[in-house]
Amino acid sequence: MDARKLWKKLNEGWIGILFSIFLGIVFATFFYYVVLATAFQTTLPVVAVVSSSMEHRNPELTHYSWLNKAFNYDRKTIDSWPVPNGFLIGDMPVVQGTSEYSVGDVVVYRVQEQPAPIIHRIIKINGDGTYQTKGDNNLSQLSYELSVKKEQVYGKVIFIIPKLGYVKVLAAQIFGI
Repeated sequence: MDARKLWKKLNEGWIGILFSIFLGIVFATFFYYVVLATAFQTTLPVVAVVSSSMEHRNPELTHYSWLNKAFNYDRKTIDSWPVPNGFLIGDMPVVQGTSEYSVGDVVVYRVQEQPAPIIHRIIKINGDGTYQTKGDNNLSQLSYELSVKKEQVYGKVIFIIPKLGYVKVLAAQIFGI
């Protein structure tokens, strides 16, 4: 079938309606993503949470106690940080790029050996300007969390849209992404 016949078939009847809807969704998604990336000054303005590392299942053990032992942070300080209650699988954090990050910020960054961006909290700024991060629900830090460079960071989480990321979570599970 040549391209003209295929194009005509894709634009007729129910197939045409579904094809137009699909193209509209793809175009709108791309357009909004570009607009958000420009507005929020990052190449990754939204992400879907696919792991439980920022959940607060047992915050006394994995969050408060760990931070108190490792860095002597008290509960009042920890509770004053942005995103104090973490977030869940399927939530969609909105990310803002900035030139400065602080202890307590939840940041999205890339790690070469990881297929997906990491979403963890900055728990210390090292003397060389790199960041130490940790997932609120993790029992300890991983090796790549001890020295995250500013160039690796897409931005910090400024707010969370609950459950909107489930579309990506389901696609990842179905297609093994």
